[in-house]
Amino acid sequence: MRTANLVRALVVLFSLWLIWVLRKVTVPLLGAYLFMLVLQPLQRRLTQKLPNSVAALCCVLVLLIVPIVAFLPAAFDFQHLLSKVPINDLGGFSTQLRMQFIEWHASLPSWISEMFDPDVFEPQKFIEATGNQIRSAGSGLVIFFGGVFGIISSMVLLPIFLFFLLQGGPWLLRIRRELPASWHPPFDRILPQIEAISTNYLVARVKVAVVKMIITWVVLIILGFPGAYSLAVAVGALSLLPVLGPLVGFLLLAIVGFADGGIVGGGVSGFVVAGVIYVVLEIVEAYVLIPRFVGKGLGLSDFAVILTILCGGALLGILGLVLAVPVVAVSRVLYAEFVRPVMKEGKSVIDEAS
Repeated sequence: MRTANLVRALVVLFSLWLIWVLRKVTVPLLGAYLFMLVLQPLQRRLTQKLPNSVAALCCVLVLLIVPIVAFLPAAFDFQHLLSKVPINDLGGFSTQLRMQFIEWHASLPSWISEMFDPDVFEPQKFIEATGNQIRSAGSGLVIFFGGVFGIISSMVLLPIFLFFLLQGGPWLLRIRRELPASWHPPFDRILPQIEAISTNYLVARVKVAVVKMIITWVVLIILGFPGAYSLAVAVGALSLLPVLGPLVGFLLLAIVGFADGGIVGGGVSGFVVAGVIYVVLEIVEAYVLIPRFVGKGLGLSDFAVILTILCGGALLGILGLVLAVPVVAVSRVLYAEFVRPVMKEGKSVIDEAS
C-alpha cells in the first residue's frame, strides 16, 4: 500500500514538473479550460439547436468578437490620445513636471507652501522606479509564459484549445476514470467545488473590470480628459493583469492628465487629479467591487474578502491582492476536506481523555 501511494505521489510530482516545463502549451490550455467553464452554459443552449462542433465554434467566436467590439470605439480617439502621451520623451516629461510643480508651489499661499518641500518632489526618480517595476513585472510574465514565443503561442493556441475542449467535455469525468477507485469520493467532493470557484472568480473579475471601465469612462468624460473611452478601456482591461496592469494604468492616466487634464487643465493640476482618480478607482475596486462581485460569487463575506485582500497585499504586494481571494476560497475547500475531519477526531480524543 505504501509503495502504491509513493508511486502515485511521484506521478503527481512528475506531472506538475512536466506542466511547468511545457508551460508554453499548458498555460493556454489552462486558460482555455477556464474560458470553457464560463462558456459552457451558452454552449448547452446552442447545442439544443445546432450540432456540437458548430455550437463550440460559435462560443469561440463570441470570445474573440466581444473584446473586438469593446475595443473598436477606442480606435476613433486613440490617435488623439496617443498624441498627448510623450512615450518617447519621458525624461523631458519629468523635467516639465518638476518645473511646473515648482511654479505651482510658488503660487500657493505661504502657509500652504511651507507644508510642501519642492526639493522632495523628484518625478524622474518616480518614473525610473515605475519603469523598473514594469520591466520587472513584464520579465516575470514572460518567464511565466515561457518566453515571448510562449506568449505568442498562447494567443494562437487558446482559441484552438477552447474549441476542442468545448467539443470534448465534460473533462472531470474523463480524468476521474483514470484515477484509482479509492480516490473517487474525495475527487467528487473537491474538484467540482474548485472548478466552480475558478468559474465564479473569472466571471466576477471580468464584471469588476467592466464596472471599473464604466466608472472611469464617466469620470473622465465629466472632467473632459482626452481619449476618455480609450483610457477607460485600458484601465479596465489592465486591471485583469497582475502587477503590470495597475502600473501601466496609472502611468497612462498620469501622463495624459499632465498633458491635458480637461477642465482642470494640464500640468501639475492634471497630474494630481489623474493620481487622485486612480487611487479612488483602486480603493473602489479593492473595497467595494471585489467584495461585492468576487466575494458573493465565492461565498465569502465582504469583511472576509477585505481582510483577505489586506493580508494578500501585505504578503505579496499587488500579486497578493489578485491571488489572495481565490487562494483562500480553494483553501476553504481543502480545509473542509482534509483538516476539519482531523480536528474533529482530535477533539473527540481529548473529550474521551478528560
